[in-house]
Amino acid sequence: MQNIDRMTDLEKVHAMEQLWESLTRDESLPEPPEWHRGELQRRTAKIQEGKVNYTSLDELKERSAQG
Repeated sequence: MQNIDRMTDLEKVHAMEQLWESLTRDESLPEPPEWHRGELQRRTAKIQEGKVNYTSLDELKERSAQG
């Protein structure tokens, strides 16, 4: 955990992307739990209602590269 704490936010995002790529190569992943589907639906509804905005990973990377 100490190594993670020393990483920049951009390094952490890159690490998460690498982990996700590694996980998604294996098609034997279990289905996500039902609560997760419900949470995604709740968040999607908030976005569609204009109540919240999220930053995409591409936008985050662009900001990090500029700063």
